[in-house]
Amino acid sequence: MDIDTGSASGGAGFAHPLLAWLADVGAGIDAAIECPTLSLPLGEYESALRQLAICEAKLASLRLSLTRQAELNEVRKLTGAANAAGWVQQVTRMGRREASVSVRLAKALDQTIRATGEALSGGEISLGQAQVIERAIRRLPNDVDAEVKVEAEAFLLDSAQALDVDDLDRAGKHLYEVIAPEDAERRIGKQLEEQERRARENRTLSFGPVRDGMGTVFLRLDVPTLAILQALLDPLARPRSTGPEGPDLRSSERRQADAFAEFLGVAQAAVDAPNRGSIRTRLTVTVSYDGLVNKVGYATLNSVLTDSGPAHLKVKTQAGAGAGAGAGAGAGGSGGSIGRDESIGPGGQTLIGYRITGPPISATLVRQLACDAEIIPVVLGGDGAVLDLGRGTRLFTSSQRHALAERDGYYCHFPGCRRPEKWTEAHHIKHWIDGGATDLDNGVLLCQHHHTTIHTQGWTVRMGDDGHPEYLPPPWVDPYQNVIRPDDHTVIRR
Repeated sequence: MDIDTGSASGGAGFAHPLLAWLADVGAGIDAAIECPTLSLPLGEYESALRQLAICEAKLASLRLSLTRQAELNEVRKLTGAANAAGWVQQVTRMGRREASVSVRLAKALDQTIRATGEALSGGEISLGQAQVIERAIRRLPNDVDAEVKVEAEAFLLDSAQALDVDDLDRAGKHLYEVIAPEDAERRIGKQLEEQERRARENRTLSFGPVRDGMGTVFLRLDVPTLAILQALLDPLARPRSTGPEGPDLRSSERRQADAFAEFLGVAQAAVDAPNRGSIRTRLTVTVSYDGLVNKVGYATLNSVLTDSGPAHLKVKTQAGAGAGAGAGAGAGGSGGSIGRDESIGPGGQTLIGYRITGPPISATLVRQLACDAEIIPVVLGGDGAVLDLGRGTRLFTSSQRHALAERDGYYCHFPGCRRPEKWTEAHHIKHWIDGGATDLDNGVLLCQHHHTTIHTQGWTVRMGDDGHPEYLPPPWVDPYQNVIRPDDHTVIRR
């Protein structure tokens, strides 16, 4: 019998029943859309939504059945599409991947998971659940018996009555691991190896511009490296216990950033810290002598962050010492760019390659860095000439740090803090630039946070009559500035 696929109504010839039915369904849907839902009783919303879900499942079943027949009859040739998925994409305006999944599911419902097709056409499962079942059965190894696959499909269909798409997908993955545990382990392991390889190859770290005293680091790490970093930062990022300063009000992001800064200090101080040409990592800071002594003005951080600035300064002999100082601070990063070229300038002055580059930092911060950082003092005269390249021992030795910890307890000595000694910095009670000696009577171990507090928040540390450091809070913390001493009962010694 000849079939005319013309208009379903009013046209000459015979309209196929499917087209006539679809026309009626379309009209019914139009009427349903125009029907106001405001008057629908609240108790009927669930029933209406369930009916819509059933209708969607049945329509999806019909669409997939038609898709399968179109593939078998090579309807794609009528439009020049390369394959059935391309034809579906043209007709339905699906995405390429969605169209491919649709064609694959249509074929599976017709050949391998017919029970799933029947459940979809009966509205018993949703289209998403049918896709999950198809994917789970397809993941099974080829050598799995057909009877086992049928049982697996039946199990998933039964589970679909109580599970949503996400839970059903997890059940499907678990099913694969139960039926074929060895193959599942092998395949998952192989997938993870490839994923980890790509992650290692795509690790990136870059530095953004420095503005307003802040820089930005862009960091993407593979999971193991990220886990190591998180494990290292976790003990440093915990909220500090309540002490003279009150509770820790820092946000979690601030605590993580502070922990990272503290971790860098610990890493830089390590015996096996990275070096360049056997020279320990350091930065160079240039600051005037008056600024360093009086804590006024600013310094210049010389690093790889910028590449502009004066190229040379002049060197005189130590006999011509004047009034200025520069310093190289071991705070991590690339080495400072001091390089002698032995050329002689006017008046017997030697020129050295000393680039003054990088962002500015306050003289107060320079004093803090100078307490426990690898700094090479470079004394500058008023005319910018380098007068001296160093002076006596300034940093506390490892033995001195051990003695300080033994005297005060193996923790940050600031009242209420219990940061371990290995995370502390040695602070000169009387600053070395002010003539303070590097000995036990002039030192105390402080964590980076409280070291910064001493230098910037108005706190004063001094040596008490009992031979232990004691603290004076600023007047806005305690108007009477009563002396605070760590509780001897809480100082834990080894």
